[in-house]
Amino acid sequence: MTDMTDATRDAGADATIRECLSLDQPRSFFLFAGAGSGKTRSLKEALEGLDTQTLTTLRKHSRKIAVITYTNAAADEITRRVKADPVFQVQTIHSFAWSLIEGRTADIRGWLESNLQTEIAEIQAAHAKGRSGTDAHDKREKKMASKMKRLERLAEIRAFTYAPEGDNFGRDALQHTEVIALAAHFLTESETFQNIVLARYPFILIDESQDTMKPLMEALLTFEARHRGRIVLGLLGDTMQRIYTDGLRDLDQRVGDFAQPVKQMNHRSRKRIVDLANSIRRDDDGREQRAREDKPGGTVRVFLAQSEGTDRATFEASTCVEMARVTGDPAWQNAEAIKTLTIERHMAAARLGFSKLFEPLSKPDKLKDGFRDGTLPAMRLFTHRVLPLVTAQRNGDAFAAMAVLRDGSPLVDKRGIRTGRGGQATGLDAARAGLAALMTLFKDERDPSCAEVLAVVAEHRLFPIPDQLRPCLPDDSPMAQDMADILAELDLTAPEATLPAETAITGAWTQALEAPFSQVARYLAYVEDRSPYGTHQGVKGLEFPRVMVIADDAHTRFKGLASYETLFDVKRLSPASQKKADQGEETTIERTRRLLYVTCTRAEESLALVLYSEAPDAVRRFLISNKWMAEDEVVMAAADGTFQEAAQQC
Repeated sequence: MTDMTDATRDAGADATIRECLSLDQPRSFFLFAGAGSGKTRSLKEALEGLDTQTLTTLRKHSRKIAVITYTNAAADEITRRVKADPVFQVQTIHSFAWSLIEGRTADIRGWLESNLQTEIAEIQAAHAKGRSGTDAHDKREKKMASKMKRLERLAEIRAFTYAPEGDNFGRDALQHTEVIALAAHFLTESETFQNIVLARYPFILIDESQDTMKPLMEALLTFEARHRGRIVLGLLGDTMQRIYTDGLRDLDQRVGDFAQPVKQMNHRSRKRIVDLANSIRRDDDGREQRAREDKPGGTVRVFLAQSEGTDRATFEASTCVEMARVTGDPAWQNAEAIKTLTIERHMAAARLGFSKLFEPLSKPDKLKDGFRDGTLPAMRLFTHRVLPLVTAQRNGDAFAAMAVLRDGSPLVDKRGIRTGRGGQATGLDAARAGLAALMTLFKDERDPSCAEVLAVVAEHRLFPIPDQLRPCLPDDSPMAQDMADILAELDLTAPEATLPAETAITGAWTQALEAPFSQVARYLAYVEDRSPYGTHQGVKGLEFPRVMVIADDAHTRFKGLASYETLFDVKRLSPASQKKADQGEETTIERTRRLLYVTCTRAEESLALVLYSEAPDAVRRFLISNKWMAEDEVVMAAADGTFQEAAQQC
């Protein structure tokens, strides 16, 4: 009976959602669902529970239910659950926004023209006030020239293009922010567009709504209010789990007329972890969750060490040993069985050993998004072509090696095999020679640089070389082109693009290619979530039996992102941050608390929070006085960076 009670305690919330999804009496809703509450399951059950009459009516009138998810993986899972029924249009937010505006070439051109004119006028105004001869002056001139050039070329574009999961280059390509802004503009300013959306979608359901970009979410709220009673805007989420600053901060306060079902249960974590999560958010919104009665216990420990002078690797290894002891779970000493979460990707890259590859490519705006999520086309040459080829050859698997070549090498396509290269040898012969030359780089366990690998691939034409990498080839490479020709062909009309920006991209690749090729495999394991490390961005919605959260302000690259020292009262808010707080704006404390909540609530069985601080004693006092932790749950490092003695004292 206890299990049954826990399993059905939130049934009322699901019933409310089903009532809202009515063609006759539609009502918008905001489902509050904290960590581990089964929010996405509620969405799936709501879709699966739609009655036959509703679905038949939708199909008859060629209408669809828009289901907007946070990740492609979530979209794929929901599509599977609804058996790929075309009445459900399941997409990520960028894909959905593009589906609304795709093909509206004249409208997009008009918006871009107006927007570019406004941006140019703003730059000109700033230019008139600025001093000549400065870097800022030169940057404004180049930015203005780029935007004017794009404005001049708008009339030449026959159709705009956009890749929701990729990098968008070319004069006809739209950028991610533009697609969101365009969809938001048409939703609020075009009556014709609004009627099209109303006719197409009776229900628009958004998972992780707290992280939907502010301009589009505000537009959707305005659109819903204007057409209330004709459409359901269903929002699912938890404002405490907002991890991106471009989400709508006060979303839960903007839905006063919506139905607001609440899910109370946390089905994921044991009671001790749920109690900690409630403590973390107590000073934010005061919402609390309940743990399942069949999930008592659980282990939480905080391990404190000095920021300066502590050997991180040794301390974190000792933490795992101690967690194995206090939990009685030997898996804590198996790195593959622990999920270690950091606040930033570069911290994970450093611990996993692919920093030389990561650091250069994670900075340029035109590279970082695709690189961080594994979709950057130029990077896929190494991850999806060369790496599988080298791996197969090392394993002595000639069949797998040939499969990689057949999939991506022009040498072994039908024409290459038949005619060969230059009439001197067949493509298959050329491929074998190229593969042999490639494997020579790895002879005697050598770890060549990515640049060396690229040069051999280009010289033997094993795979096509992406445009971004061509300027990085050796001057005598058959595929190398003169740098001036490359830059002349580069599209300089994309938003924010300037000649220095394109040069910076080439510079970033040149630096990254110095990384050992072994870092490619580590990088790929990370972006595919096959490594023991992750970040708060990448693990939202996921869960793991054992979680280690590393809070390390000293090693945080982007200082404004979060500050555990500020959250734990070691440091005060800066005057500027305090002014923002007084004005009701978001502070570092709020951001850090949310990030801590998201990471800690990934744990199912046990949680280790590793904190590096200038004042560990002060952090300990904060944790205990605020009743986040009991005294015996806080472990202080000894002078040598371990904590055996401190643990015994506790």
